[in-house]
Amino acid sequence: MSNNTLLLHALRLNAIFSASSALLLLLTAPWVASQLGLTSVMPVYVTAGLLAVFALQLGNIVRTRRIQSVEVTGIIIGDIAWVIGSVILVALFYSSLTTAGLVLVDVVAIAVLYFAIQQFRGLRALRS
Repeated sequence: MSNNTLLLHALRLNAIFSASSALLLLLTAPWVASQLGLTSVMPVYVTAGLLAVFALQLGNIVRTRRIQSVEVTGIIIGDIAWVIGSVILVALFYSSLTTAGLVLVDVVAIAVLYFAIQQFRGLRALRS
């Protein structure tokens, strides 16, 4: 697998996961909100919208194959921020989260961490 292909593959997987997550959040917003201990579904809808925009950005990079290091670095930082935010969410609101909510937050954080690592590896290989 070429260096460019490795990075594009990681970005493609991230785009698919982000788009799927956005759609699932939109379709299950009331349930997700209750699992996270939220009193409103609005944060779930906002998150879904932001994920959809993020997925479109990733998809555009993959489609055009225009890799800009600064942009990919920003994506990696965003993914790491998501993981850190998930850890903070669980730490601060552990008692408000249901078991399903905890699993949901953890599984998504692990997937996002995987994408960040793969994108970092692809970007590092591309630079060398």
